[in-house]
Amino acid sequence: MMCSMKTLAAVAVLTIGAGAAHATAYTTTQTGAVADFQASQFTFGGNHYDRFLLPLSGLDSSNAFTVSQGDTIDATVRLDGLYTIPTSQLYTNVLQIFTGSTFPSENTGVDGTFTFYNGGSAVASFNYFSTTSGSLASYAANFPPGNGAFTFDSFTNAVHINDLVTPATLDGGYFFYDLVSSAAPEPATWAMMLVGLGLAGGALRARARAKTATA
Repeated sequence: MMCSMKTLAAVAVLTIGAGAAHATAYTTTQTGAVADFQASQFTFGGNHYDRFLLPLSGLDSSNAFTVSQGDTIDATVRLDGLYTIPTSQLYTNVLQIFTGSTFPSENTGVDGTFTFYNGGSAVASFNYFSTTSGSLASYAANFPPGNGAFTFDSFTNAVHINDLVTPATLDGGYFFYDLVSSAAPEPATWAMMLVGLGLAGGALRARARAKTATA
């Protein structure tokens, strides 16, 4: 298994026929180690994000390939063991990023489908349409009921490049997902809440004493 983690991705190229003379289909395989998932947290737009990022091996300068608008990428990612993405409170983001050189400053756009597998059996599938800049980002946002837990050891990603003004060379990438939940109050907010509760408690006690005095 250790050897397979170091194996470079096999990139196959197929030129599509006369109907789309300039479109090319690429096939690439990358690998990731479950122990290499990196956890981080941040708050954005009033929500809390638990992010888990996995660097992928198998695509680098030795087997880089250059893509253009209209091309497709049939990507496969294999892990060295089973991994579970748990249920999120609000929604789950799933992303595979292809990085490289010569990306235009304008946004890039892709659409496609993630399919996750456990021992060869499909356990989850997500369609997406996403844009970004400086990379090709396959981004699926999965809301209830599609944000449930699933366990996988590989996934495929059928990518169609629908917006890329100039060719870009791909030579690396990573996978990550976000578990999105309601943001916890900031410390200052907690302090204000405690002060408010204290004032409310004082008012109730004062009211109780007033009632006793007039009884």
